[in-house]
Amino acid sequence: MRKIRKSNWLPIALLLAGLAFYVYYGIEYNAWTHNLPLMIADACIVAALFWALRKKEQMNARRDKK
Repeated sequence: MRKIRKSNWLPIALLLAGLAFYVYYGIEYNAWTHNLPLMIADACIVAALFWALRKKEQMNARRDKK
């Protein structure tokens, strides 16, 4: 069984949680235009998290290889 990397599942989980939150409040309060910039910011934060976790895993792999 292959191990799922933290850099893959954590950003996906946070993106889904953020999207669920924004969709719920978009439907409940009809605030799609207000929430769109927040959804874009959430996607940028998730992308930065993915990049940082990937770099951390690469550095750990390089350190363990020595």
